[in-house]
Amino acid sequence: MRNHTTKAILLGAMLIVSAIAHAQYAWLDEKGVRQYSDQPPPTNTPAAKILKMPHGMAQPKAEPKAEPAAPASAAKPAPTLAEREADYKKRHAESSESDKKAAAEKKTADNKRASCEAAAQNKAQLDTGRRLRAEGNVMTEEDKAKEQARIATILKDCK
Repeated sequence: MRNHTTKAILLGAMLIVSAIAHAQYAWLDEKGVRQYSDQPPPTNTPAAKILKMPHGMAQPKAEPKAEPAAPASAAKPAPTLAEREADYKKRHAESSESDKKAAAEKKTADNKRASCEAAAQNKAQLDTGRRLRAEGNVMTEEDKAKEQARIATILKDCK
């Protein structure tokens, strides 16, 4: 019998403690962030911003203060689905355009590099002093000079 009474007293004490521990407050602070505490919110918190109070507790009396008007830029509504979709399409088009531009620049750079390599090889052949054939005929000294001038122009842009 005594063990039964002890259990009942302990259970009652636990219920009282849990009711006290359950005393929670929830409110929105001046920045609009939800706050939770077992202590009441600051006295300057408007009653409209107190979201939850323990049962049986009176709301703190606070003098109503006029809230400053929020600037128009801060009250900007969230974008609609259509606006977000348009923004996504715009970003996607810009990304696609920059990718195409980068690919074109890479292709141009690769072509220039290949042209420079070919010009360097041709210059090396012309500089050997051997007889060279162009279109089935042996190149004359005049043709060699013209070709060397053309290759020099190409190589000048390669540096």
